[in-house]
Amino acid sequence: MDKKLFKSRKKLIVIIILLILCIGAVIFTANDYFLYDRTIAKVIEVSETLDSSSPALIGSTEDNYAQRLTAVIKNGDHKGEKITVINKYSSSLVTDEKYSEGDCLFIDLKTRSDGTLKAVCTGFKRDVYTVGVVALFIFAIVLVGGRKGALSVMSVIFNMVIFYIAIELYFKGIDLFLLCCAAAVIFSAGSLSMVSGLNKKTAAAVISALCGTTVTIIIAYIVLKITGGSGVRFDQMQYLIRPYEVIFISELLIGGLGAIMDISITMSSSMSELIDKDSSISFDSLKKSGVEIGKDIMGTMTNVLFFTYVCGCIPLIVLAMRNDTRFSDIMKNYLNLEIVRSFVGSIGIVITIPIAIFISSRLLKGKRNDKQEEKRGDE
Repeated sequence: MDKKLFKSRKKLIVIIILLILCIGAVIFTANDYFLYDRTIAKVIEVSETLDSSSPALIGSTEDNYAQRLTAVIKNGDHKGEKITVINKYSSSLVTDEKYSEGDCLFIDLKTRSDGTLKAVCTGFKRDVYTVGVVALFIFAIVLVGGRKGALSVMSVIFNMVIFYIAIELYFKGIDLFLLCCAAAVIFSAGSLSMVSGLNKKTAAAVISALCGTTVTIIIAYIVLKITGGSGVRFDQMQYLIRPYEVIFISELLIGGLGAIMDISITMSSSMSELIDKDSSISFDSLKKSGVEIGKDIMGTMTNVLFFTYVCGCIPLIVLAMRNDTRFSDIMKNYLNLEIVRSFVGSIGIVITIPIAIFISSRLLKGKRNDKQEEKRGDE
């Protein structure tokens, strides 16, 4: 009882410390003006007028406004001085922004011939919102997941570092696909080992993820070669100066890896739990249970992939629909690559389930059998 109470208090203390650190990070970021070389000003007063109105799409009207912002400079040689900034924006806010009292803006300052300052707004200081979202994410995942949640955060940071290194190596002339293959191995082994530890369950998940990803990419590559990429709108990647095919295959590899890793560790953990509950369970029963588990998670993970890829195109879809573009044309012109990516990832999910069942049952069931044989030998 004392141990449980001690653990509860320890967890509470850790959560309180983490909460204080997260709040402190947000407060510090909101006042970190001294870290910037660019001039930052905080808006203290806003007045705006309607300049004009113009017709927009499908009978709507676009209003154009002019804001007169009074702001206080927060850093640099002119710290503490008040300035006036004129900002113009439209009601659609497509290419401009509306500012409010309390916003912090990046400012370019120029001295006029009469000695007064001319201020031009060049952007919005968003670091406090970024840090706030990151802090909320870290606090929530540690609150729910505890130690494993903290390890998950570390694995995300680890993957970001590996991804950055891979991009830097690519710009130094190393083949992109080879870099993505190496990164996929490191992502899988590193992330799963951090979260689940070094054990046979993790080994089964890593092997399953790599096998499932390999088979998926081979299938995708063969199909692209046979069809010559017919039906895939590579013109959506028109700003790239490299061959589309290599970059697209690399996208499929990295994009599908996350879902495949999730499926692999889920199947491996489930199989391990089944064996722990009944060490005498047969391979056939284990396989049947694994198949049922796979069926339950297969549909949800496929939907996750679809929505993840498609959500980035929502602004283009809305814009196209406002221009009376047919939905079939939207699917063909705006969602083509995203649908292909989601389908390839879904194929990877389906393929990985039987692979994970086979590998996990052999590795984990074999481990339990070894223990049983040792016990029988001792008797």
